[in-house]
Amino acid sequence: MAEEFVYSVGAGAGFAGDRTDQAVKLARSGQVNALGLECLAERTIVPAIRARKANPEAGADPRLRRRLAPLLPPAKQTGCRIVSNLGAANPAAAGRAVAALARELGCTGIRIAAVEGDDVTSLRDEIAWHEPLDGELIGAHAYIGADALLEPIVSGADVVVCGRAADSALFAAPLLPHLDGSPDALAAALTVGHLLECSGQVTGGNFEASWETPLSAEDLANLGYPIAHVRRDGSADITMLDDAPGRVDRLTCTVQLLYEVHDPSAYITPDAIVDFTTVRFEQVGRNRVRMTGPKHRGVPPTLKVSGFVARRGIIADLEIGFAGTGALDRTRLAADCLRLRLSDWPENDIRIDIVGVDSILGGASVPTNALPAETRLHVSAVCADEAQALIVEDEVYALTISGPAGGGSVRNERRPRIDTLTGFIPRERVKPTVHWSVA
Repeated sequence: MAEEFVYSVGAGAGFAGDRTDQAVKLARSGQVNALGLECLAERTIVPAIRARKANPEAGADPRLRRRLAPLLPPAKQTGCRIVSNLGAANPAAAGRAVAALARELGCTGIRIAAVEGDDVTSLRDEIAWHEPLDGELIGAHAYIGADALLEPIVSGADVVVCGRAADSALFAAPLLPHLDGSPDALAAALTVGHLLECSGQVTGGNFEASWETPLSAEDLANLGYPIAHVRRDGSADITMLDDAPGRVDRLTCTVQLLYEVHDPSAYITPDAIVDFTTVRFEQVGRNRVRMTGPKHRGVPPTLKVSGFVARRGIIADLEIGFAGTGALDRTRLAADCLRLRLSDWPENDIRIDIVGVDSILGGASVPTNALPAETRLHVSAVCADEAQALIVEDEVYALTISGPAGGGSVRNERRPRIDTLTGFIPRERVKPTVHWSVA
C-alpha cells in the first residue's frame, strides 16, 4: 500500500532536551521526507528572552549546535527537510547559526528559512489577557500555525526554524502541499502533528499497561521515535523503524491523542479547531496503527499568547532529607514544625510537602503500603526579597540541629519569580515574516 502515501514525516524531538540519536536514525533511513523537532516550551523560552536581551545574536535554543551537527549531513544526503522551533526567542539568529554550522560541516547549498512574527510583545495592549498584567512583561509570544510555515516550505527550504509555533504545526506544515486541500485533510494533518509532537510518548515512552510486558531498560534507552506515512486525505499510518524498540498500538496512540487535551471535540490549534471524537485507530500491523476520521470544526478567530511577567520577589525552594527507622514520622514532624515556624506566611505563598508521599497529589495521596527508608521534605515559598528568602532557608537548616533526628543533605535554590499569563490576540494582527540564509 506504499503507493497510497504521499508524504512521510518523523518526530526527531519532543522537548528541548530530547535525545538526538533517534532523529539521526530517522534522517539516515530515507523513510521520512521531513523531520519535526519540537524543542520549545514556556520554561525554555524565558531564558531565551533574557539571553536575547543581553546579546542580539543570542536567544536561540542553546542546544542548536549539539542537535543539528550530527543531523544536517544525513538529512542533506537523503533530502530530509527539518522543521523546528529551535529559533526560540530569536529565529533570525538561529537561521544564521544553522547556515554557519552547515558550511562548517560541508553541507553547502542548504537553504534555511527563519520564520519570525510570534513575538507580539509590542502589541501587549491589543492582547486580551486573562488577568491583569501585574509586573514587568518581559515577553509575549503568540502560537503561530502551520500556515505561517507553509511559504518557506513551498519555496523549497531545507531547514525551517521558528519560535513559538504550535507543537502540531511543526509536523503538519510539511504535509500541507501534499494534501487534497479539504478542511478535514488539514484536521487530519494537525492530528498527525499532535500524535508525533511528543516523540517517544506515542512509541511506548511514558506508558504503562499492567497486562502488557513492559519495555525493558534497554528498550527505553534506545526507544524508537515515530513516523507518520500520510495520504492525501490526511489519514496516516503511525509506525517507527522496523528495528527500533518500542510499541505503537491503539492504546499508545489513544493516550497521546488525549494528551494535554481539555475538550476532545474541540482541540484548538492556530490553524483549525479539530474534533478528535471522530478519530479511529486500527491496528494494521506490528507497531503500525492507521489513523482516520478527525473533523475540521472551524478556524479560531484569535491566537493564544503566552506572556511572561517578572514579578517582585523571588522563590525560595529547599529540601531536607531524613533516613533510617521512622524516617516518614520524623519528616512529618519536621513539616509540622516548619508550618508553625512559618505560620505568618500567606497560605497561597508557601507549600510544604514530602517528596514521594504527597508532593504531587497533595491531600488526594493514598497512604503508603510500606514505610520508606528515606524521605525528603520539600519547601517552596514566595518571598518579597532576599531577606525573606533567608528566613525560609534558615528555618530549614535549623531542622538539622533543632528538629527531628537525622535531618541533613539540604538542597537550597533561589530563583526569580516569573509567572506565565495567557491571553488572546486577533489572528490578523500576527504577521509572520521569513528571513533566508544559504549555507
